[in-house]
Amino acid sequence: MKSIAVCAVCYNRKDSLARLLSSLDAAFYPVPVTLIISIDKSDTTAVEEYADGYVWRHGEKRVVKHQENLGLRRHILSIGDWLEEFDAVVVLEDDIYVAPSFYYYAQQCVERFADDMGVAGISLYKYPYCADSRQPFMPMVTDSDVFLMKRAVSWGQVWMREQWLEFKKWYDVHSEPFGVLPHLPRGVCEWPESSWLKFHIRYCIEEDKSFVVPYTSLSTCFCDLGTHAVKKQTHTQTVLLQGEKRHWNLNPTVTYDGFFEAECLYGHFSEVLGVRNEELCIDLYGSKGNRMGRRYWLTREQLPFKVVRSYALEMKPWELNVLHEIEGREIFLYDTSVGAKRPHEPDNDKKADYYLYSTNLDVRSILREKVMKTLVDAKHAVFGLNEE
Repeated sequence: MKSIAVCAVCYNRKDSLARLLSSLDAAFYPVPVTLIISIDKSDTTAVEEYADGYVWRHGEKRVVKHQENLGLRRHILSIGDWLEEFDAVVVLEDDIYVAPSFYYYAQQCVERFADDMGVAGISLYKYPYCADSRQPFMPMVTDSDVFLMKRAVSWGQVWMREQWLEFKKWYDVHSEPFGVLPHLPRGVCEWPESSWLKFHIRYCIEEDKSFVVPYTSLSTCFCDLGTHAVKKQTHTQTVLLQGEKRHWNLNPTVTYDGFFEAECLYGHFSEVLGVRNEELCIDLYGSKGNRMGRRYWLTREQLPFKVVRSYALEMKPWELNVLHEIEGREIFLYDTSVGAKRPHEPDNDKKADYYLYSTNLDVRSILREKVMKTLVDAKHAVFGLNEE
């Protein structure tokens, strides 16, 4: 059986650490587990004192007190050094909260994927929304408890030894700052250089590596004020699995790319329309913007190109409208080599209603305005297009 340590990564937030440790203490462990509390140097000793006094009931406790301030990126990456001793490590920043069954999940995933070099890591967290456009993320459901995503996750993850060493080799060559690259999400490229995650996401996209992601989250994030959070928010909270779940079906057959787009659409379009994958941009979330200059562009945007095919916005998730060829006028496959008038004025009510379920008309109208403002802002940011 693989040895898996749990590492709590903290800096100067004692209350956050206490909350994380309370969730860890309440979890189920089939074997003794080593808890590592790694503390970056700050101007307070409150975190160190709390960690020293904390009683870990499930195995050995180790407290690491760094003598210099590493900063977030260096601190997180240093956790990988523990893989010289352990087969895998669960990495949890202090504003994370875990589900009671997280360790069963981590243990079974490590056993299943430790030798799979197409997998870069294991996520405990399942995004409730597309991180680039802030629109709801609903992955296609199968009989598996997990799916794959070519995007690293930071709000609860498991690193495995061989996969981490592969990433570190890549990182040693690509650790310099980088600007906006057309094959990466624009927002990720613009994250501050203190972010380690932007490099791990770039690695997954460029090297065709995936994270294993659960359909029901085994961790959630409180987004406490800190290095990357200047305002307390709840949008990072996601549905957390409750109770004791001991067994997972780990046979992922669905993969999403680094932009949250379903990769199965590429093969589907190649078969149905004769469009080559290298000529196609899948952009249903509207965050790619076809910056790679692909001839064919599948999007919900109203654009001045020839419409090759169009689909409805009815089935959920929206890629099912394409896979099942539900005809309509909300999703468009454009041939960008041929100019044309925009298809029609967008039906904003229909777009908003696709996400909203409230029957309270006052609440619904307020939420509709917010949804549409978000969509318009995202459109301007990604495409630089006006409302013509």
